[in-house]
Amino acid sequence: MSASEYPNATAIRRLAAMVYDLFLIVALFMLTTTLIVANVADDAAIKYRLAFQGLLLLELFLFYGYFWTKKGQTLGMQVWKIRTENEAGEILNWGEAGMRFIIACLTPFVGFVWMLVDPKRLTLYDRFSKSRVVYTGDKPFAKER
Repeated sequence: MSASEYPNATAIRRLAAMVYDLFLIVALFMLTTTLIVANVADDAAIKYRLAFQGLLLLELFLFYGYFWTKKGQTLGMQVWKIRTENEAGEILNWGEAGMRFIIACLTPFVGFVWMLVDPKRLTLYDRFSKSRVVYTGDKPFAKER
């Protein structure tokens, strides 16, 4: 099956992969927070909280960007056999991953819920970043066929 023939992934698969990735991201954030709190004075944590939040956002982008540009899949996506690809069926480059990430951050809930009314099951960030999430397994749910 060529990449362009894969069906778009359902919301259930996407949500399951997000929950799986959430555990990894929370662990990563906890490690980062521990390292910063252990090495920064008490008053600096309050003074530089915006910079800290920016660091966590950068860390989140690097997490998704790395996986999307290397294999097209985060660890959660690998478990649920879904992959992010561009319109040509190729793995995203850093520019495409960045665009997808920015749009997802700007439309977090609405962007995802949009796929429930979209005939092709595309989110707003799929549409605007010209990418999509596909199911790569051999046993799709009935809605994925």
